[in-house]
Amino acid sequence: MYNGFIYIMNTAFPYPSKESGLQTILTTVDSARTADGVMRAKKIGRDQGKVELTWNVLTPETWSAMLKIFDKNFTFPIRYFHMMEDAWVTRTFYVGDRSARPFLVDKNTGRPKYWLDCKANVVDTGL
Repeated sequence: MYNGFIYIMNTAFPYPSKESGLQTILTTVDSARTADGVMRAKKIGRDQGKVELTWNVLTPETWSAMLKIFDKNFTFPIRYFHMMEDAWVTRTFYVGDRSARPFLVDKNTGRPKYWLDCKANVVDTGL
């Protein structure tokens, strides 16, 4: 049974908020034009994926755990439900920019009770 939307280094993370979780399939092509202007191209490797993740609200513990994985590992395995394969797959990804806004900050400690609009995009390395 699957209790997470995405598994990063075998750690389950929650389903993203509505209108998130967008998957994009990237096709890498080696192409050039001939002297008469005709394009010649061939696909290189397999199609690769990108997953856009946004959570409206996360606890500091959940957001921190995810960010620590990204910080300690340039690439990492992700298991997710792949739309083309129509199955769970594990691929090697890297992360792009991450962002979030603090909410309900404790005036004594400076620690937010929640993080809002938590965003991270993960991109398939092709491995």
